[in-house]
Amino acid sequence: MKIFLKTNFHKIIFVFSCVSLFLSFFLNEDGTGGGSRGDFEVTYGFIIALQDNLLSDPKDWTLVHTPLHFILLSFVTKIITNTDLLRFLFCFFSLSLSVIFYLYFVKDENNKDYKSNILILSSIILFIPSFRYTSIWANDLITSLFFFIISIYFFKKWEKDKKKDIDKNSFLQIIFLALATYTRQYFAVFFIYFLFRYYQIFSSKSFIKLFLICVLTSIPVLYYTYLFPELVTGQLMTFKAIKYFLIGNPAIIAITLFPIILINLFYKKIPLNKIIIPFSFSVIIVLILSLNFDPFDNWQGGGVSHLISKKIFSNNLFLYFSTFFTIATFIYVGIENKNNILLLAILILMFFSLQVYQRYYDPMFFIIFFTLIKTDLVQIFFKKISATLLLLSYFIIYYYLSASDLIYLL
Repeated sequence: MKIFLKTNFHKIIFVFSCVSLFLSFFLNEDGTGGGSRGDFEVTYGFIIALQDNLLSDPKDWTLVHTPLHFILLSFVTKIITNTDLLRFLFCFFSLSLSVIFYLYFVKDENNKDYKSNILILSSIILFIPSFRYTSIWANDLITSLFFFIISIYFFKKWEKDKKKDIDKNSFLQIIFLALATYTRQYFAVFFIYFLFRYYQIFSSKSFIKLFLICVLTSIPVLYYTYLFPELVTGQLMTFKAIKYFLIGNPAIIAITLFPIILINLFYKKIPLNKIIIPFSFSVIIVLILSLNFDPFDNWQGGGVSHLISKKIFSNNLFLYFSTFFTIATFIYVGIENKNNILLLAILILMFFSLQVYQRYYDPMFFIIFFTLIKTDLVQIFFKKISATLLLLSYFIIYYYLSASDLIYLL
């Protein structure tokens, strides 16, 4: 029995993670305020309307996202009319994010000895609260991430060879990124990063061809936005948001970064002499950003870090610390590999709004950190199962605190 457990421990964890997700489904689990359930109930009317007219106005259902997810479900609901069965099948489909994440790494020969750890790492996605709620309630976040992670998968295959001309992998990478954008428009910002990486390798002729493909794929989104401008105007984007999102967005990201960095420090994988510059610059940046920072009651940013600051400390100190933590980490990772800098800047600036929720970054940032960002900080989780289990434990606790609404009882 002991040999069986030791040999199959990683598989047991993955199965347990899947079972726990389906248990949460049958409990109709949702986050505070029932946001995911509310989104499903409101937008289901849009799904039905799309059965008759694919250009139904999304604003009638308070929807401000591009419609591919809802169009796909409109075809499915012609066959499956029971909403609970629809949600269950979608919840099952959501497991594909974890599976593709696993395949992304095990296809690499360099990771063949770490398959057990990678499976546990893949299981962590299933405990990220935003993933669980949105998969249970058939949310477009899952569909957009599905296309996005496939896009990353093909980019990884291209990057391995770095051909100077357009190949199948680079073409499919752009197509699937476009599909992610058709599902949630903010994924369009990642075209900047991928085009930059192609520009570094491609011949001029091939890059122009690829750029034209990107332009062509953007036409459906631009046309849809022209028809329904609320996709832009409904995002609460304003220059007044600058001082808020520059503090709020990194603070949201910190919730994922905390355990990754602390575990690396615990295993002494971060040279202390290399954190002086990131630490110093981050302190200066946060001090400047905090000047005259006074978030009003209706500011919907900062995520969990802002909530902890308000509920536990009754000030902004934890919010500032979270922002400092992320910026310091980003500077460290940027120094580690200059190709990270553009991607890190995009991550901080991509939500230029007074309304940025934790789910906008979770689990997207987790996926990006382990796949696109080039850093040695991820290696400990491939090579040491104890480190991976610590990371899993953190996210299980994070999920429990979220599902129990414990912080609201303090």
